[in-house]
Amino acid sequence: MSIMCSVYVPEGIVLAADSRMTGNIMFKTNDGKTQQQGMFSISDNAQKVFLLSKVRVGISYCGLAILENKTVSDFLRIFEIEEVRENDSVTDVAKKLQAYAFRFFPAVHFFVCGYEEEEPFVYDVAKELKRINMDNGRIRYGSSWSGEQQAITKLLNSQPPTPVNHDLMPLKDAVDFAEFLVDVTIKLQRFEMKPKTCGGDIDVLVLTKDDAFWHKHKLYKPAGK
Repeated sequence: MSIMCSVYVPEGIVLAADSRMTGNIMFKTNDGKTQQQGMFSISDNAQKVFLLSKVRVGISYCGLAILENKTVSDFLRIFEIEEVRENDSVTDVAKKLQAYAFRFFPAVHFFVCGYEEEEPFVYDVAKELKRINMDNGRIRYGSSWSGEQQAITKLLNSQPPTPVNHDLMPLKDAVDFAEFLVDVTIKLQRFEMKPKTCGGDIDVLVLTKDDAFWHKHKLYKPAGK
């Protein structure tokens, strides 16, 4: 499992996610059935946020990480090469990804984000395709998250809910907020009596009307450099 979040404000869209990849310990019972015995950490360097540079579209994912001895990042690289065209819009990419994911990894959840003619688009891509930054025909600003949701949901949506004004939030604050939401999930798991499924570096991708760039990336832009 993972934690990913998207924060979308008037100045831009931010995608952030952790880097831990986990696997299941399986065993066979006396009657030949396969059961899960536990979970272990495979790596703290998994790539869960992606920039499709030729169309300036950001993608993040959580869920099943390995299928047929390939990681989701491997599949997404093939998806970009084989399916994405330079004139594709964010909506085109989201629709293509949903069809592609349904064939190969239906248990994975994606956020797909970018701009079309200076209008922000934030898609939730799973079994259904939903634009989550649109409400009754009007652009909505806010935060969305998926994966290990407990920490963020309790922090922001408990009663009374935490008031956060996304309409007036500057882009720098949105970057810090997205990173904070992932970080608080990782840190809470340190104390929880459960497997530590989130961890490693936090990758942060920023998308604006004019640009797309990494604020933090474990390879392209490591912390402190």
